[in-house]
Formats: sequence, C-alpha cells, structure tokens
Amino acid sequence: MFQRIGIIGGLGIMGSMFEGHFKSHGIDVLISDKEDHAQEKHLVLESELIIISVPIEETTKVIRRIKPWLTNHQLLSDFTSVKNKIVHEMLETEADVISCHPMFGRLADVKGQNIILLPARPGKYLSKLKRLYALLGLNVVVMEDWEKHDESMSVIQGLMHFIHIVFTQTLKSKNVDLNALLEICSPVYKANFAFACRILQRDPHLYTHILMDNPENISVLNRFISQAHDSLKLIQQKDETTFEKHFLEYREFLGDLTDVFSEQSDFLIDQLKNFHSDQQHKKE
Repeated sequence: MFQRIGIIGGLGIMGSMFEGHFKSHGIDVLISDKEDHAQEKHLVLESELIIISVPIEETTKVIRRIKPWLTNHQLLSDFTSVKNKIVHEMLETEADVISCHPMFGRLADVKGQNIILLPARPGKYLSKLKRLYALLGLNVVVMEDWEKHDESMSVIQGLMHFIHIVFTQTLKSKNVDLNALLEICSPVYKANFAFACRILQRDPHLYTHILMDNPENISVLNRFISQAHDSLKLIQQKDETTFEKHFLEYREFLGDLTDVFSEQSDFLIDQLKNFHSDQQHKKE
C-alpha cells in the first residue's frame, strides 16, 4: 500500500470524498487547498502518491507549480475528466504518471462504481494503484491507450450531457407545464426526465468545462446535429420506408446489447414505478 497519499484540492467535493474513503481504510492522507501553498509543498515532498483534484482549468497551473518538488520516486495522478493537455503536462515532471477518471460524483458508498486508470508512465505503480482503488470497492478499468480517453468521453459525457441539456432547453423554450406533462408520462419517459434533472442539479461550472474543454466534443456534437437534421427531413417528408430502414439498421448496429439493455431498462422502470408508488403512499 502507499505509505502516504497527498490530495491537492482535498477540501473540494471529490478530494474530500476520497480522503474520507482512504482514511476509512487506515491510509495516511495529507490534503492542501488552493490558498495554502506552503502546505501544498509539504504535501508533495512527503507523499508517495500525489493526486490533483482541482477544477479542470486549474490543473495545469498546479502541475507547473509542484513540478520542481516532484521526483522519480513518486506517482502523480489526477481526477480530471479531460486528459490530453493535462497528461502531457504531467509527463513533463520527474514523477511516474497514472491519470485517473472516477466515473461518478460525490457518493457515500462508491462500491461498484467505475474508475478509469490511464497509465501514461506507470513505472512500478500500476498494480499498486489498482489495489488501492479495489480496496475501496471500485471497479477498476485500465485504459492502456490513454490518448483515446477524451475521444471516448466525447460520447459518454459530451454527447449524453448535451442531449439532456438541450432536451430541457427545448421544454423551457416551449414553456411546457412540467407537472401536467409528468402526470401523463409512463415510467420510461419519467426515467429520461429523471436523468436530465440529475445532470442539471450538478455543478454548472464543472459541466460547462466538461463540454467546452474537450476538443473532441465539437466533432461528436456536430455529427449529432447533422444526423438529427437528416432524421428530421425524413419525418417532414413522411418518408416511412427510409425511416424504418434506418431504424432497423440502428437496431442491427446495437446487436445483442438490445436484449441486455432492454432487460436492464425493464428493471429500472419497475424500480421507478415502485418509487412513485411509495411516494404516493407517503403523501396519503
């Protein structure tokens, strides 16, 4: 196990959460915050693993600031969601580098959640870091080609977040009566609405930078808008044959996942029905 872990930004949401989880397993943790550069230097000099957990736009500044104190006997890591620019900056230091991306926000229990490890210059530390996060009950995914990370996130985060934000934007632009709408929604449509609410309840600064700092997002979102225009034309032209042909092609592209995720969505819908039923009983 790591002798000591230092978390720069340890008073923030992710930093404080991981500090608590590490300490619950008896791991020695040092933290620093943005106003305390003296503690930051002490943290870097005294820690074997240094994790940078600050806003995306601040990360490169921190790396440059701590660079003179890092040695080749340390592991440098981070919790940012956009990697290419940041990892290249980390590789300019003397430390070994494994970037991390926790695929979740603040949670009381992180067991079963995914964390991605991106071994850019792992040295002797990859198996050690995997054991650390496995100790917390996390599902550790190693992405060997770390430069593909931002491309993947442009779909997982960029496209998904954009869809839910624009969905809500459309409802607002039409001044939709949300309560009336939800009264007639079936659980499957309420589930969609629930995920839009979940995203828009989060930190707007974080989501703005997730969308704007990853250059791969532009290509994916332009493709999405282009595909949406093409589908809209088919609807406007009432071209049923082509629309249905495309529908079946998309189903074929999804392959066996259609069965797997249909079953999962059935489970989620049942849980949502039970949740609403419980809420109604509580009101009564």
